[in-house]
Amino acid sequence: MALLGALMGVSAQASAPPGPYFNGFENNTNGWFNGGDRAIIRQPSGYMNGGGYANGIQSASGNWHARLTDTTSCALNCDGPFTRWGGYTSAFPAGGYLTQVDIYLDVTWAASHPDTRFDWSSAINQSVPASPPTHRRDWVFNAGTQLLTDLMPKFNISASTNASRGSTFPENDCPNPLDPISNPPLGCRKHAEISTSGWYTFRHTFRAGSFLGCPEANCLIVDFDIFDHNGATVAHWTIHSSQDPMSMVGGNRYGWFANEEIPDLAIDNSLRTGRCHEGDGDGDVGGNDSRKAHMHFHKSTCESGGDDVEEDDGVSGAHFQSTAISAATFAPDEDSETATLIGTGLHNGLPVGFTMVAVDSQGLAAATYTLILTDGYVFTGSVVSGGIALQ
Repeated sequence: MALLGALMGVSAQASAPPGPYFNGFENNTNGWFNGGDRAIIRQPSGYMNGGGYANGIQSASGNWHARLTDTTSCALNCDGPFTRWGGYTSAFPAGGYLTQVDIYLDVTWAASHPDTRFDWSSAINQSVPASPPTHRRDWVFNAGTQLLTDLMPKFNISASTNASRGSTFPENDCPNPLDPISNPPLGCRKHAEISTSGWYTFRHTFRAGSFLGCPEANCLIVDFDIFDHNGATVAHWTIHSSQDPMSMVGGNRYGWFANEEIPDLAIDNSLRTGRCHEGDGDGDVGGNDSRKAHMHFHKSTCESGGDDVEEDDGVSGAHFQSTAISAATFAPDEDSETATLIGTGLHNGLPVGFTMVAVDSQGLAAATYTLILTDGYVFTGSVVSGGIALQ
């Protein structure tokens, strides 16, 4: 069964927020919603459930994670929780975007629960503006525990554009031959087998690209990746289709456990963010040591030119000017986003290396700014005029 075009009875926000969406469940489950058969409930790190799935595990990060808890005694094809990633949108962002969530795979539990499945979908909208935006297609990780005929406990995982038991087969090396989107024209995609318990990051990356048969030479390409807790790649698939020219493709829709047959499945660190990031700051900063400084910076990860970090120390009169930015990292947290820029520059005319850290607290608290130079200079404080904007 192909996924429904929309979650019935669910309204959507008209557009996605300008910044990324992130919830690591440290404070709440905001942005997530219960499914028909499973509720999403925060649980502390080390949560005990009487020997059930992932009993006593530590959260993927922080002190809390979420559990998808059974509410109806459903066993097969169970409707799980979903997120709108902060809001639906009809606009495909420049450079594309990614969505991901950490999922705990309990291989010990799998040993006594053969052929138990979950389908994790990240859906995309049409490009035609509508209120609410309209569904285009689902892109799905199909996961299931070992079959009765398998000799060892494990999770079999594949990728497709379908969900539910009637149309997906996690252990198969080829997708459904009747599915023109998931069925690759050349050969078969191999399914992945994971036989070690632990947290794994399930990531969808949505990007535009060209390939043979794409009518506009610019169609949607979706990368499916699974990483272990150390960031090593465990599995990778790519699905694309001439049926998804970029003129028809919008932005994110939901992330949905369209089939969730594992009571108390553990998840953490849900994220939607653009593949391109931009940071801007300009204003006066009150130092934590009563010093003052004026800072200015700009960095875009997808546009060339204009990258800059500057600071004038209000006490010493020292001036810093960047000459090159070699690395830029944008990291969202529960209620903030942090940009870290690394590079080289001139401090009072002398060459130095620098690290600049800016934190945008999205209006919930004062933005903060730190500059560290390799000659021993350090300045850190809160922005008292002007501001910092990261996205």
